[in-house]
Amino acid sequence: MTLPGSIPILPRIKRLFRPADIQVSLYREMQRALALDQSRFPEAISLPDNYGKGLPERAVEILIARLTYAPGKRVLDVGYANIMKSHAMMLRSLPSPRNLTGIDIAEPVYDASEFYQQAHRADITHTPFDAASFDLVWCISSLEHFGMDNSGYTADFVRDALMDAQAVREMLRIVAPAGQVLITVPYGRYEDLGTQRNYDREHWQSLLTIGRPLAHVREWYFRHTFGRGWHEVDAEQLRYVGYYDQANAGAGGLAVALMTRT
Repeated sequence: MTLPGSIPILPRIKRLFRPADIQVSLYREMQRALALDQSRFPEAISLPDNYGKGLPERAVEILIARLTYAPGKRVLDVGYANIMKSHAMMLRSLPSPRNLTGIDIAEPVYDASEFYQQAHRADITHTPFDAASFDLVWCISSLEHFGMDNSGYTADFVRDALMDAQAVREMLRIVAPAGQVLITVPYGRYEDLGTQRNYDREHWQSLLTIGRPLAHVREWYFRHTFGRGWHEVDAEQLRYVGYYDQANAGAGGLAVALMTRT
């Protein structure tokens, strides 16, 4: 089965839903963390012992996304067309009223109407939205793909090394005062993996520098080890970590930024 333009849809569907047991485990880990006292967020994030052991970074990402959410917030989900099942399960669990909008350069490979009240096929660097249109923008494991080879998702992509910086500027433009932009990326030593980047300090901090004059920027760093699972660390401890180092179906290190618009 193919989409117009001969883009295979079956591999995209497999990426979205395989393997099911991992996706369910990711969601269950999020629930396990939510059962802890998270009242200090965003000053602190509490993770259970052995959190997400053997699992990809989505275990941390969907937890933080859930902690930023409140009923009625106008939420933009960047890169919604290929969300993982665990992400979809998190969306399904959000208390009402939900006001979710998706944006992506690709068409979704699932029925997005269950989760999103609006959906746009558009480039996040040049959106159709007015300034201050959203209270919360999620960019979860999407920024690292911007400007890279996205032929596995759509033929309508551009190779551009500056696209991630352009996206950060646009997300800050469309979020309202006191609103938040949540960005997560794989992090450690710099790697160009073709379809995505593994960010290092230099590249990551260049993006955060864009936000600092416009927002309060809070940073967290997490590492996966098979002894402890995902746990918070200093950024320096990730300096030499490569994307595939942990064989956990995802990244070995994760950087998270929460930008609160001033």
